[in-house]
Amino acid sequence: MVVRDLEVAARLLLAIGGGYAVSAGLAALAVATLSAITTLPRSAVVVLASMLTFLVYLAILIWTFAERRLLRLCLILAAAGAMSWGGVFGLARLRS
Repeated sequence: MVVRDLEVAARLLLAIGGGYAVSAGLAALAVATLSAITTLPRSAVVVLASMLTFLVYLAILIWTFAERRLLRLCLILAAAGAMSWGGVFGLARLRS
């Protein structure tokens, strides 16, 4: 019973914290990419990226409780977060 409670707490922490980290990274990556390749004003790009990554955050929240393996969930969220934030910092270095 205690192990199950810890697993649910870990999934909740991953859903909220990990989902937010991945979604924020993808939003920042989308803003950096779209502002570089489109002629949209930056405010419109930020709103568009925020709306799109809200759907990503929702999907991650649902997926964290649907995934059977907790280790796989941790690894995929860590990799997605690292790649999205790495892409943001890489694009920032290219633009400066």
